[in-house]
Amino acid sequence: MNSFLVAHKRALLATTEISIGEDANPTPEQNAILVSELAITPLIAEEALRAKSLAYFANDESILAGLHAEVTFAVECAALEPALAKLIRACGCKQTNLAQGAGTLFNPSSQQGETLSIYIYMDKTKHVLTACKGTFSIHFEAQEFPRFIFQFRGKYINPQSQSFPETRTQNFIQPELPSAQTLTIFRLGDIDLGVERFRFELNNSFPYSARLNEEQIDIVGREPTGQMTIRDPGIKSELGSGNIFQSAENAQKQSLQIKLGKVAGHLIEFTFPQVQIKPPRYDASYGIQNLELPLTFLPLTGDDEFSITVS
Repeated sequence: MNSFLVAHKRALLATTEISIGEDANPTPEQNAILVSELAITPLIAEEALRAKSLAYFANDESILAGLHAEVTFAVECAALEPALAKLIRACGCKQTNLAQGAGTLFNPSSQQGETLSIYIYMDKTKHVLTACKGTFSIHFEAQEFPRFIFQFRGKYINPQSQSFPETRTQNFIQPELPSAQTLTIFRLGDIDLGVERFRFELNNSFPYSARLNEEQIDIVGREPTGQMTIRDPGIKSELGSGNIFQSAENAQKQSLQIKLGKVAGHLIEFTFPQVQIKPPRYDASYGIQNLELPLTFLPLTGDDEFSITVS
């Protein structure tokens, strides 16, 4: 009988590199991350064609150039520092350890930050990506666990056959399910909203570039956007100095604050100081009218479009 690989048998290890592009050798005991929705594009490349002139019709010979790979996965949104911290830092963010008991703060940075070595196991096949940098999005939806969705791009290393590792992910706590009891703040400006779903997209630009004597992945920009679906408050409800349609028309900027959890060690807070609402659209659920609000996240003085506090 032919052997086969089991599709659901997957694992991911990640650790910060000391030198960019040098395999930092993450271990299943120390560096396993509890993930879902794990998917890998194992080989991305350009084709270098020989384009020979021939006396007959034929395909051009080619070889692959600029080899790299990509991986995407979800991590539950909970107080997962330091496991979550290294992923966020590799997405162009800086980490600040606050005073005793105040937790850990993450902000965006325009400087080149850390890189990761990532191992992905697809049953008995081991993929290795080095020099990884990436981007993430944050997803909140009613009756679902909140989660980060990460996308990383890294240098390609030829896959190997290796036994599936015995990973240790027991330290990953179960996140709080957003509800009226656990989602303590969801506030746009000074108005508390009835929110059905929320998404924040960091939208880093991180191309793989190949030159004659080097290959690298750099974060060269970011344009954070998002979307929020809220219960329609009606025209008479005030949002700062006017209704939501006026806010969009006047390019009004509002702060947005989200705080999940009530128990120390399980708290995570997102703050967006300047959010601009784009033209709203109507939606409906449970027989109730909703508004879908496209969002753009703007800086105040620079590198401060958002902050994430884990405590």
